[in-house]
Amino acid sequence: MSFLILGSSACGFRFRGVVQMAYPSVAVQAAPASQLANDLRRQLAAVSNTSLLNDAATAALRVEVLNESREKEVLSVNAQGRVREYTLYLRVKIRALDAQGNEVLPPTDFVQKRDISFNEGVVLAKESEDNLLYREMQNEIVQLILRRIAALQPLATKS
Repeated sequence: MSFLILGSSACGFRFRGVVQMAYPSVAVQAAPASQLANDLRRQLAAVSNTSLLNDAATAALRVEVLNESREKEVLSVNAQGRVREYTLYLRVKIRALDAQGNEVLPPTDFVQKRDISFNEGVVLAKESEDNLLYREMQNEIVQLILRRIAALQPLATKS
């Protein structure tokens, strides 16, 4: 057992640990119905060294969800011309501004995609599977966004 732990530490593996932010307060601006923004807020609220604010005007960092889209693209068809596989895409574009309105993170795209087979006989099950995959992709994008904004540093002020 100790060999396994020692071996995994030698390859550079380490646990994610607690996210630490350089900004004391963060606000997330998005469409009111955005589930991704709600998940991002929930994750930010769990960060111990920063506070999540509803008022973007008083926050040290403002994260704006500029665009969020789900797409379904045909990947392959069978001999009868019926769809066999789809590719699902979740695309999110964000940017971050500091309290002075300076762009500390320019508009950045986050994209996740999943390939899924399709069967006409189980349409309802496939729809549920699509929703589950979109939810999984959304969770991954939230984690990517969280790590990206955790890496942001305040801009140096000019004296």
